[in-house]
Amino acid sequence: MSRGLMLAFGGSVALAALPALAQDTQRIEITGSAIKRIDGESALPVQVIKREEIERSGVTSVVELLQNLSSVQGGVVEGDTIGGGGGGQATVSIHNMGGDRTLVLLNGRRLIGEAGGAVDLSMVPLSIIERVEVLTDGASALYGSDAVAGVVNFITKRNSRDGNITLSASKPEKSGGEEYNAYLSKGFGDLQKDGFNATFGLSVDKRKALRASQRDFSKSGVINFQHEGGTVEWFNGSPSGIPGNVNVNGVLRSPYLVENGECPPMHVQDGPTCYFDYASTVEAFPDRERSNIFASLQKSLGADHTLSLDVLLGKTMSSGKIAPAPGGVLVDPAGPFGSYLALVGYTRTTPATVNYRAFDLGNRDSEFDRDTKAVWLSLDGNVAGWDYSASLGYQKAKVEESNSGYPYGRAFGQLLRSGIWNPFVLPGNQSQEALDAAKAIMVSGIYDTETSKMTTLDARASRDLFKLGGGSAALALGGSYVEDKVSSSPSLTAQGLGGPGGDDSRFGDAQAAVPYSATRKALGVFAEMVMPFTKQLEVTAGLRYDDYKDIASAVNGKVSFRYQPTTSFLIRGSAGTGFRAPTLRQLYRPLQDFGVTAQPYACSAEMAEMAASLGAACQGATLQYNVFTGGNAKIQPEESKQATLGFRLEPTPAFSFGADLWWVGIDKTFGSVDENEAFNNVFKYPSLWLVYTDPVTGDKLLAYNASTTNLGKSFSTGVDVDVTGRFDTGIGKLVSNLRLTYMIRDTFQLVPGQEYYSTVGDNNPAIGSQTFRWKGTLGNTLASGRWAHTLNINFQSGYKDFPGYVYGKDADGSYNGDDREIRLNVKDFYTVDWQTEFNMNKALKFAVGVKNLFNEKPPLSLRSNGGHMLGFDYRYFNPLGRTFQAKVSYDF
Repeated sequence: MSRGLMLAFGGSVALAALPALAQDTQRIEITGSAIKRIDGESALPVQVIKREEIERSGVTSVVELLQNLSSVQGGVVEGDTIGGGGGGQATVSIHNMGGDRTLVLLNGRRLIGEAGGAVDLSMVPLSIIERVEVLTDGASALYGSDAVAGVVNFITKRNSRDGNITLSASKPEKSGGEEYNAYLSKGFGDLQKDGFNATFGLSVDKRKALRASQRDFSKSGVINFQHEGGTVEWFNGSPSGIPGNVNVNGVLRSPYLVENGECPPMHVQDGPTCYFDYASTVEAFPDRERSNIFASLQKSLGADHTLSLDVLLGKTMSSGKIAPAPGGVLVDPAGPFGSYLALVGYTRTTPATVNYRAFDLGNRDSEFDRDTKAVWLSLDGNVAGWDYSASLGYQKAKVEESNSGYPYGRAFGQLLRSGIWNPFVLPGNQSQEALDAAKAIMVSGIYDTETSKMTTLDARASRDLFKLGGGSAALALGGSYVEDKVSSSPSLTAQGLGGPGGDDSRFGDAQAAVPYSATRKALGVFAEMVMPFTKQLEVTAGLRYDDYKDIASAVNGKVSFRYQPTTSFLIRGSAGTGFRAPTLRQLYRPLQDFGVTAQPYACSAEMAEMAASLGAACQGATLQYNVFTGGNAKIQPEESKQATLGFRLEPTPAFSFGADLWWVGIDKTFGSVDENEAFNNVFKYPSLWLVYTDPVTGDKLLAYNASTTNLGKSFSTGVDVDVTGRFDTGIGKLVSNLRLTYMIRDTFQLVPGQEYYSTVGDNNPAIGSQTFRWKGTLGNTLASGRWAHTLNINFQSGYKDFPGYVYGKDADGSYNGDDREIRLNVKDFYTVDWQTEFNMNKALKFAVGVKNLFNEKPPLSLRSNGGHMLGFDYRYFNPLGRTFQAKVSYDF
């Protein structure tokens, strides 16, 4: 077997970055198996990204590294911090199956996820990573829950005495989004010679925010563009304006519009209502400050045993600024602002509801302080022919949310009723007395705190048992105990008990948060056996039992094979089952306010009937609906089946090619029905509706419940491809590597037994997201002497955009009545990244580069769900544009 092919057996290996494989028979544990073996012999599709490739890619974090991989789609992105519920985190999702279905490990040990859910990648420092192994196949038979889609295993530097300091900076061509990074790592001692080794790494980085107004494509929610030969306008705004809109018999009317014949700046007229262009005031990319420390101490206990202590500390602070606080206020017709009500025909004697935005108090800013601590004590070695490993771990992740820009709701209402604060004047026209009074009733300090804790105990052992035709059969046995805890401690303000009177919450909040705590305990045992029947055929079988106390138990198995008929060709495949237990949030989080819908919905006959059946009423035709979310103690674990079939071919040392076909089917999927689907099919989802009582008016209104539930089935199928070529040119050695994922199927049921919805190339309004048909990277590195030049081409396919309602316009800008709903076709998207590296000597290295060399802008999107930035889909496209990079690295 050739050296290159041995590496290819491990998966989509980055051959461009690897040196020649030495004749080393050290046995190591490969992601996806508990049995130690020679590197490269795995039958599973494991993609390996080594340190040299990481450095030449120009990435500055593990978040960026993983999101660039062809097999990674979906997950929470940093842009979700800006009003999208991301809370400052970023997660990894293999094959668009979600962060909760992708297990993340550090040196083979499970990392903590918030409330037992997806792992925040920000806790892992890039500086200490030696390589990353990505298993793109389900692995519940070995790892238990969460490994339905696959596994990401970060392998750190071990037994190293090297030192390194790296400084880097990134600056977009246009303002906003500048980033600075510093890394330091050092090792001491040699485990074999000195009997110990200590390795540590420190990373610090800071990124400035990018305001939506700093890019043309995101500066406004009013977007004019050409479509089907004519000009159309799309707008997504808020009925909470400045000055405010008065609710007159369910219709919002603007006194400013009546008085001036036009809407104020930053507003768009729709009938009698002036809608606020909130998107012009938000951020398009959040700021971030992050620091991580990793330390590892290894002590040799004789020739066969090693004691290890690993510590990981991480702190990430990020914030997302969105538009100034909106909400409803009551205005008395007999009070100081009664004349404004009369302008719009309000004739009642009871107070009117005014949809208002507290613009003069500044943007709302939610700052998330994420603090992670982890410690593992491990013992590894060999006893009586058994390779063993035992580990005890404790991890804690604490997230604190602090707010600014919010006044207390009741206190602010009293300020308006006093006549000091006028809700009907333009920004900048409040009196100094009003501003001083408002300053005294602003929300400050920590708003909410959630703390997750995880205790783990793992033990496993493996050994050769007997000889078969192709070598020794090996057996692995192991078990694990995991205890997850979560506690949510909202502030008195979040509970509706804050403010001057001890009974207040943030202006605009619909319902108070509820404290809760919960615990989940899981015990698992597994067995795995590798059987090399001949020199060409090896079969692996695994079985695991998991018991989640008071939740569910599961037995899962997996069988895989590797068949190598020649030294240059290999076939492999697997089939197995998996499961995913619900997270603590999904089970136990109390029902509470989660904001409002992404857009207003007209009160259809179905909505009116549903509201009446609940003793409630629809919102006004131009108003958004309140959204609630919470846990569901009745949901059942997801159950999955998966299979893979692939091959590896290396006819010459200069060329290798591989492909893996994979399939995953999931039953009882977790999720919530997208709001657009729910509001258009009210009685199809009767359990999604509840009553919201307006804290200002006392009105009982229809609201949408987005809590987690068991939906139906989902099926995903695709092909992962990698091709590597090596060429000796007249000016250096060129290595090119293509990695591509082609999605064949990605379908979902929202109701068991009913229709399936596809998201491949379709931002399906029933689902709220899309799956790229194909996504990939073509990497090229030309190395010559001290120089190395890397050019990466990143590409992803186009798709059908989310539906949007547009208004037809004539050449003079006037509306022509050709209004309709459309769906744009988002084109294929390509970016090119370049980096040149110069080795001054063995210790000192310089690099300069440009990301998005040709300054490709994100394509236009009419998406309105998720984060508050508009004009592009932040989930799939980076708004920074052409970005210049420089880096200096010194080894010592």
